[in-house]
Amino acid sequence: MVKRISQDEDFLRLLPSKWWIRFFKKFDEIEETPISKWKEVHQLSYITKRYEDTYGKHFSFTLTGRPGTCTEIYQVKRLMGVLGTSNQRTIKEYVDWVYDIKVIPQGRKFRSIGFFANPQFCNEFHLHKVEKSKIERGTPLPAEYQSVVDGLELGLNTFGDLAFAKQALDEAPEAKSREPYRVLFRELYRVGFEYSMLEEIR
Repeated sequence: MVKRISQDEDFLRLLPSKWWIRFFKKFDEIEETPISKWKEVHQLSYITKRYEDTYGKHFSFTLTGRPGTCTEIYQVKRLMGVLGTSNQRTIKEYVDWVYDIKVIPQGRKFRSIGFFANPQFCNEFHLHKVEKSKIERGTPLPAEYQSVVDGLELGLNTFGDLAFAKQALDEAPEAKSREPYRVLFRELYRVGFEYSMLEEIR
């Protein structure tokens, strides 16, 4: 198995500045940082980790300009725009979906992070998510959602309960009594919840 680019000392010695060394060292943070707290550099790290696992080689970077504004970071930001979300779990799920459905089975080889900023892929992924997560009012909340709800002591257990909470919040968004719901949906978003899930409830 190829050594991670962030741990390849021979590669790191070739970098043009200490800023690039620090940039690549951040790649290891995905092992400890919760996905909900990932940033663009972590998504880039994950994409290249899967690249290394898939092809057995390092992804080649342009190494131009400042690391924080390099071509690869720009492409990750573009991916987020095309996908239409900043939810880090959803972005990671999309990256996995592209590798598992579009790259590995089809023997595809890509040369740019921009490969992921593909509107057709993104639309297909969104449809896949909708089909995969058809929800009814009585559908129990996933464990990660239930953990958030329990932590706030709101007594919600199903997607129907969430839909009721969202409706109550929409009817009086500024009301002080709705603050627990504002906190609820903010925390749920961090673990992968999307409001579109409630739109699909039957």
